[in-house]
Amino acid sequence: MEPREAALLSSILHLPAGITITSVHPSATELVVRIACHIASMPCPECHQPSTRIHGNYQRTVADLPCAGRSVILALTVRKFVCSTPTCSHKIFTERLAGLVQPYARMTSRLIALVQAFGLVAGGQMGTRLADRTGIATTPPTLLRHLMQLPAPVTRAVRVLGVDDFAWKKRFTYGTIVVDLERRQIIDVLPDRESATVETWLKEHPEVDIVSRDRGKEFAKAATLGAPQARQVVDRFHMVKNLSEVLREILGHCRTEIRQGEVPLPQVETAGSSLPTATTWQQRTPAQVKKAHQARQASRDDRYQQMTTLRVQGLTQREVAKRMGMSERAVRTWLKRGAAPTNARHVRRRSVFDPYAAYVLQRWQAGVHEAKQLYEEIQAQGFSGTVRIVQRFVQALRDDPEKITLAAETSAERFSANAATWLFIRDPKQLTAEKQAELELICQHSETARKTYALTQQFMTMLRLRRGQEFEMWLSAVEASHIAELRRFAHSLLKDKEAVVAGLTLSYSNGPVEAQVQKLKLVKRSMFGRAKLPLLRQRLLHAA
Repeated sequence: MEPREAALLSSILHLPAGITITSVHPSATELVVRIACHIASMPCPECHQPSTRIHGNYQRTVADLPCAGRSVILALTVRKFVCSTPTCSHKIFTERLAGLVQPYARMTSRLIALVQAFGLVAGGQMGTRLADRTGIATTPPTLLRHLMQLPAPVTRAVRVLGVDDFAWKKRFTYGTIVVDLERRQIIDVLPDRESATVETWLKEHPEVDIVSRDRGKEFAKAATLGAPQARQVVDRFHMVKNLSEVLREILGHCRTEIRQGEVPLPQVETAGSSLPTATTWQQRTPAQVKKAHQARQASRDDRYQQMTTLRVQGLTQREVAKRMGMSERAVRTWLKRGAAPTNARHVRRRSVFDPYAAYVLQRWQAGVHEAKQLYEEIQAQGFSGTVRIVQRFVQALRDDPEKITLAAETSAERFSANAATWLFIRDPKQLTAEKQAELELICQHSETARKTYALTQQFMTMLRLRRGQEFEMWLSAVEASHIAELRRFAHSLLKDKEAVVAGLTLSYSNGPVEAQVQKLKLVKRSMFGRAKLPLLRQRLLHAA
């Protein structure tokens, strides 16, 4: 090869100075490049004294970055030098090519860096497939081994810290993720969520000023003992979540009060519609459906009897569940309930046909018995359902008009504790006119609901506007309300008062931590069964 061509090819391959190309042997799948170092002297790796005395040479094969889809193999002619220092333990040493390849490596440094990048992004199996597409031949163990060789990133001083747990195996084993809330980066992943583990980590980082956490006792204890100088902040999301659970319980008890009112809920009027008062229609359950339900209920009752018999014989709930092929949770629920579940629908589902049922019944009584004509009439009035719904309604009228009953829709029929909970929590300015009217009816017909809504909005306003100084006033109002569930919730907040007030005052929260937990779950699941802590931690820390 001409010197000019060799110099040009060396510049294309970005070879370090002093390394030249002697020959190139291309093929369909790979490119073999023979290279050698021509530097006159080389320092000894032990005593660092340069030596010019060459003892011999040998051939070394190293993989390099692929070129145009073909793998590149560097055939190195490596020289051996004799150390000129008499007292040096290395009498003979091999020249080092630090800018190109490390000692004993089978890949160049830049190829290892690319393989490590594939491992960080895609993991072992998927990273190998991605590398294969680019012309790099490697295996998952090799890729993961290079990934684990990455040095631990230097952690900067963290002032505002967020901690939360994540599930290794849900309901069984958990770990802890530690996030820098100012930079929004993961700084560590701990093997468990025990207070001692988190406490030890916090003691190693005395620069922490603020710790954001959930309401769990373990993290509270760890922050108190491990970082006494830090101010603890309870996450606002977890406070709202706990409040919603209390509201669901309170509103479930309020359903009886609302049902006693039996007041029709407001209906949205359709433009150009001459519909009568909105009603709901209820078709009698067919005999075959009743028989099937009775058969299933008889089977459940028999299973419950078998369950109670086994318990009387001395078997534990776990043993009963294993023998009967049920979950332990289901056995515990059935026994606590004292009977088999009926699975009966207590509240009828709403249908898009409900507002038009009374009109169709009037037209039927007027002599119009064609389902298609009735469908076209109500479709012009805004009906968005299919003709099949109208056909079923008309068929029921043909079979037996007594099967169809119309009743005015009451507030209790549509009332749901779950839906009402979010009406209570949301900002009133964000509610539609229909939702506001529904909320007013709930508060109007239940004194408990009215008091609960006032206290809930007071708490949510305090939370949204960061008015933590009003917490004492809210506690006094809750005590005066005599609502047991709210008082229990307030007392639980009072046990962690300083952190709760900080959460209601400061802007820090665990939102960025929850986002990093989702990222962790994605990486963990992409690694299938190999998501052990060292590999997971390596990928997460270096990805940041």
